[in-house]
Amino acid sequence: MFGANKVSNVVENAIRSNNNVNLDEAQKGKVGLASILLGILIVLVLNLVVGPWLWNNILRRLIPMAGKARWYDTVALAVLLGLIIPN
Repeated sequence: MFGANKVSNVVENAIRSNNNVNLDEAQKGKVGLASILLGILIVLVLNLVVGPWLWNNILRRLIPMAGKARWYDTVALAVLLGLIIPN
């Protein structure tokens, strides 16, 4: 969803448009950067809240060998999968 390449491109475009003389392009770059940061924050909060609940109540019923997950376990798993699986 938010691959490193996409975030990098948004940040580069925001910096490049901020250095432009055209104020409309600078504003578009700032809005794009703010929206991607807000999206990442929403995904992180959802993972912090819903991730452990899904793991502990759903996955453990399906796979009895799975241990109990804490909030940072699900965030670390999401980061690991984001690094391994390309977008």
